[in-house]
Amino acid sequence: MGNGRGVGAALRHLDAHGSEPGAPVLAEALAHFLVDRCESHHAGWRVVRRVVVDSAADAPWEKCARRAVPRVAEDLLTLSAQPGRTPLARAQHFAARRRAEQIARHLDRGAIFAGLGLAPRVVTAERWEAALGSAVGSRSREQVARSVELSLRD
Repeated sequence: MGNGRGVGAALRHLDAHGSEPGAPVLAEALAHFLVDRCESHHAGWRVVRRVVVDSAADAPWEKCARRAVPRVAEDLLTLSAQPGRTPLARAQHFAARRRAEQIARHLDRGAIFAGLGLAPRVVTAERWEAALGSAVGSRSREQVARSVELSLRD
């Protein structure tokens, strides 16, 4: 899977055999691939990453990527238990979301709010992670701001 070949086949195999004993190993291998692939294949992740970099955050990128892998593997196993097949784009989106949630823990929220032109506010860690995770569906800085704003409304 390192070069991207066989990912679709691996997802189909996981969909068909997700309850078998070896499924977690395959899910983790897929998760590693998908988390790494965010940099080149998920536009929303790249926009969120740019917002974070522009905030001058000194985020532990690789550490957070590694921490996202088990969550993505869990997501893949959950998806495999649902009817139908898991499209690659959906699996990739889960990986981008989990990466954003992990990086959110290390950010200065005030700097992110200021960079996005949002009023600072106090939010729980869980809500902040969910808000940044939801922003990976964005294609621009303005969409990230709207997504975060909507996620944090009471």
